[in-house]
Amino acid sequence: MIHAIQLTLREGGLTLYALLALAAAIYAILFSAWRHLASAQKSIASKKWLTATTVGKALPWQRKAPDPRELQRSFASFELDEMAWIERRIPFLAVLITAAPLLGLLGTVAGMLVTFSGMAAGSDAPIDTISTGISTALVTTQAGLVIAIPAAFLLALLKRQSETTHLQLQAQLHERLADTNP
Repeated sequence: MIHAIQLTLREGGLTLYALLALAAAIYAILFSAWRHLASAQKSIASKKWLTATTVGKALPWQRKAPDPRELQRSFASFELDEMAWIERRIPFLAVLITAAPLLGLLGTVAGMLVTFSGMAAGSDAPIDTISTGISTALVTTQAGLVIAIPAAFLLALLKRQSETTHLQLQAQLHERLADTNP
């Protein structure tokens, strides 16, 4: 197994190493965004975004309604601190994911150049040069697609979960605001 991995890395050349670095970056950012989203969902479910100032400073028997402006401030603060963190990473992830197949295509072009230069050398060109070029072309193309396709699905799921979480947060704000207005 290790020998097969080493052979594949050798066949892919520098482009494959660049693809592996890109994959590490993509999946690390995806993982951190998912963890941050899970934390935000937990905070929303437990209504932690409602700070002590939004509850009002009255004693329990005085039943002072929370100030709507304080509710909106608390909502905006949570939205900027938690949800915007995730939403800022989504476009960057989309760019990185789009770059993976393009980087694979670059490896394809590099492999084809090696293949054609081996063929141009004439009939005495070793078949190894031609087969190495074809192998590089195929390995990097496959790697770019293998990296990008699952990441694109995960990004779509992340976007959807982020939107759903944001809607839950807005629903809580509107419920709370409706409770303050008799």
